Amino acid sequence: MKRFYALLIVALFATAPALMAQSASFYNATRDAEKMIKKMPTENYHRAYVGFNTAHANWKEYGLMGEIMFPINKGITLGYLESYHILKGLPVFVEYGANIQYLYGKETMSDIEIMGMEFESDYKTNLFALNVPVNVAMRLSFENNTIAVTPYAGLNFRLNLAGKQVVSAEDIEAEIKIFDKSDDEGAAGEAAFNRLQLGFNFGVAVSYDVYTLSIGRVSDFSRISKDGKGRLGVTTISVGYAF
Repeated sequence: MKRFYALLIVALFATAPALMAQSASFYNATRDAEKMIKKMPTENYHRAYVGFNTAHANWKEYGLMGEIMFPINKGITLGYLESYHILKGLPVFVEYGANIQYLYGKETMSDIEIMGMEFESDYKTNLFALNVPVNVAMRLSFENNTIAVTPYAGLNFRLNLAGKQVVSAEDIEAEIKIFDKSDDEGAAGEAAFNRLQLGFNFGVAVSYDVYTLSIGRVSDFSRISKDGKGRLGVTTISVGYAF
């Protein structure tokens, strides 16, 4: 046993210089990275952008039937983003802005049989929404600030401005205003979707000079509908221009 401890001590002394060298190297690399980040610019930035969306409504109770009856799977977004520097000596910002989003989709249910007759029905859904994202972002700049990589995360507030569902089968077509809670003809009434949603927003933007390419995801916390317990998720790929 004494011999084992003696060998262990010798091994520790033998490897100590290498461990110390690695620790010093790691410390120097960390210190250099910290210095580099502190030298990065902290000027506020802003840009206009256009985005293309893929979307998916997850219906906890309706399942696949909900996805067919209320299809929302693509869209387009137009928006504007501002930033405000918040941490002295570090390129950390609060990003905020607004965008208008149009989402839509279409699905067909076939092989429906009623009273011995087979037919198919088409379901179309579209909605207009105003989004207000508020994020915390770190803007990492390289190549004399020509290139920047900006990961971000935060909250998204969505106001559903208008939307409708169109159901057609054979020569019959019905149109429902999905956010209208009134008793008017064509209104969804008590089954109307919720106008306000809160979601988690995250993504990354890559900038070259005044141009930006970004990809982001919004996943809702709150339900778009009490019936069926539906929640909406939207992925956006956008191109932007800083001015």
